[in-house]
Amino acid sequence: MKLLNHLQLVSLLLFGSLPALYAVAAEPSPTHLVFASDPKFPSGEKSDNHEEESAADTETRSRWLIDVQYSSIADFRTQSGGAAAVPVMINGNLTAFGRDSERSYIKAVLQNKLGNVYDYGLGNHDYDFNVANCASCAAGSVDDLKDRYWGKVPNMDLATRASGLTKTWYGSLAYSKDFGDVHLIQLHNEPTYAVNFSTQSFISTTAYEITPSLDWLERDLQRARSQGKIILLNLHQPLSWPVKESEIMRFKKMIEDYGVTAVFSANAHKQTGMYEGSNYIYGDIPLFMSGSATLQSWLYASISADRQQMTVNVISANDWRNPVATHTIPVK
Repeated sequence: MKLLNHLQLVSLLLFGSLPALYAVAAEPSPTHLVFASDPKFPSGEKSDNHEEESAADTETRSRWLIDVQYSSIADFRTQSGGAAAVPVMINGNLTAFGRDSERSYIKAVLQNKLGNVYDYGLGNHDYDFNVANCASCAAGSVDDLKDRYWGKVPNMDLATRASGLTKTWYGSLAYSKDFGDVHLIQLHNEPTYAVNFSTQSFISTTAYEITPSLDWLERDLQRARSQGKIILLNLHQPLSWPVKESEIMRFKKMIEDYGVTAVFSANAHKQTGMYEGSNYIYGDIPLFMSGSATLQSWLYASISADRQQMTVNVISANDWRNPVATHTIPVK
């Protein structure tokens, strides 16, 4: 009888665990990933260059630019295995001013073009630039992000507390997600960014304490490295962080020590592709800038079958079939 019980136990352990084993094995590791930024509705070439243009003309041009870009990204994804196979990360500035109407429009476009299957971060136009002049715009951008990710991703730097009639949301808003063996981290504006602001109603106050993400980032990188993940870091502003050099050096050491394969950001000075300048923030880690709807540029990365190399393709004129540049780097 004891032998029979032992056999039953072994059988239960072996075969009862098979579904879990198959579930892990079936988790797809992406071959391709898309990186975009700055749909920044409403904006166009003239508004970006500070040239005179009516608001109506800017909005019309912006709608066209965004439609063409995300139609191209959707087509690439359809031809490359579908939405579930190709993650899309949008690195900030979904809107020009964070207004309700702008956020609603972008959400509708991304629902239509990408089936609501995408990830994103906040850029300076989404919240930073609005804190002083339109706190409700900044709050709306943060609330949209919170509603999409808080409690729905494995790791997010956000918590809440209440005191009297004030509810406070605090943290950097940074989050991370796994796609098979790829670990995507989103740091939003930049990892040292911090600001406090609040909004009021008739009976209550909602406060926001946005903190630097460096402490959270180190813990997240430790976990991802211990799991052998391919780590891809995302943020909005790649350069000119207004902080002490010691914070920048801490960030640089962190991403080097924990083996980040690459950093993806929005464009700086209208550049798209690999940043070739001297890089005191990122050290030996490659930095790729993903362009904008106005520049009609974006990136897609392809990881080799042996998971040892990653090629980043630079797309211009939204023509994904003919990349204008490719950069192959080792996977760490």
